[in-house]
Amino acid sequence: MKLVSNFISLAAAEIVSKIVTFAAFAYLARLFGPAGYGYIEWAGAALMCAGLIVDQGFNSYGAREIAKDPSRTAPLVAEIITARFAFAVVGYAVLFAVAMSFEDGNPLRQLLLIYGLSLFILPFLLQWVFQGHDRMHIVAITQTIRQVVFFGVIFLFVREPDDLLIVGYAEVAAVFAAAAFTIFSYRNFDLNNRKSFRPALSAKLFREGIPIGFSQIFWVVRSFGAILIIGLIATAAEAGYFAGAMRIFIALHAFVFLYFANLLPSFSRAWESGRLELNKITKNSLKVVLILGTVAGICWIIVAPYAITISFGQEFTAAAAALQWLGATCVAAAIGGHFRFGLIAAGEQTIEMVIAAVGAGAAVILLPLGYWNFGISGAGAALFFTEILMLVLAGYTAFSRLYDLQKNTGTQPFLKDLSKETRC
Repeated sequence: MKLVSNFISLAAAEIVSKIVTFAAFAYLARLFGPAGYGYIEWAGAALMCAGLIVDQGFNSYGAREIAKDPSRTAPLVAEIITARFAFAVVGYAVLFAVAMSFEDGNPLRQLLLIYGLSLFILPFLLQWVFQGHDRMHIVAITQTIRQVVFFGVIFLFVREPDDLLIVGYAEVAAVFAAAAFTIFSYRNFDLNNRKSFRPALSAKLFREGIPIGFSQIFWVVRSFGAILIIGLIATAAEAGYFAGAMRIFIALHAFVFLYFANLLPSFSRAWESGRLELNKITKNSLKVVLILGTVAGICWIIVAPYAITISFGQEFTAAAAALQWLGATCVAAAIGGHFRFGLIAAGEQTIEMVIAAVGAGAAVILLPLGYWNFGISGAGAALFFTEILMLVLAGYTAFSRLYDLQKNTGTQPFLKDLSKETRC
């Protein structure tokens, strides 16, 4: 029951967050046009990549470890903040180098330098602590604060095309507000955090956290990285069209991520109890996702042409086909997430990282090929086929390592059991 209530809290906050964020970006798209909007999304994608250098998978690792042993909360907080702050220096250096590669006067140079300041605040975003303690309402409030602050700064201060750089300051203000809230909550809730903070590091943090981080970086290569790739080979307007479709995709894909962020602590505890328990929780979730995902995917394909023009205006009609492909991509991700997060929960994060790397490599190859042959709709199709590849690889690996119950317990195999219950 708590699993359901946690997801409802996360989903409700995500709906509010996505509505206000989407409203802000729709406003920006109409104010700056496809070219100016393309600059914003390209800079945001670059920031996302740099942000994952800071994260390094420590969020998922920390939440998993706290779910297993809540008494480790304080040491994990000390280690993860220390490591992430060191990586923030590296991330900003990379972003600075990219910014300097653009000629003086290019809006991307200033945007990247401003956006990058938020990297030094990210280490203090402690929502992963509350995820590990199953206090998802704190995670939900944190996300809402971040997006509402961003929305407020945009609508209060961005009025003219010359206000492009204020978008970067809005992101910095949003991350600061969210981090301040999590620190306040951490200091005031009883989370086994009696120890005072002292910088610390451990080999285990890097050994187990970094593979998860690389997996997330590979996901960015396939999603936010797609915006970067198309931005480098397409015109500014077409990059803006594709970015608009990706903005909707990423907004809705966030619910897929939230679903598995909510499941990860349960997956971790289930694995500690044995394969049978993980088999049970995965099977029940898959039955629901297969049905809802199919219905949602069909609706997405039908609604996509209307959604893109209502959101960004008639100028973005060309992005409709790409958005339809991205809808199918989201459904595949919702199915494959069971296997990917199951592997992470079982401590098989290195294998999951390799699967993500294969997907990233496929995306790097297929995205340009798809665009050069079929335009931005071909780029959307490339992401779909990449996600299918990852679904097959993750599913095969999970069934062979996590769900082969007939070999390990003498009970009925996972896949056969699932198909029988689905037919019933």
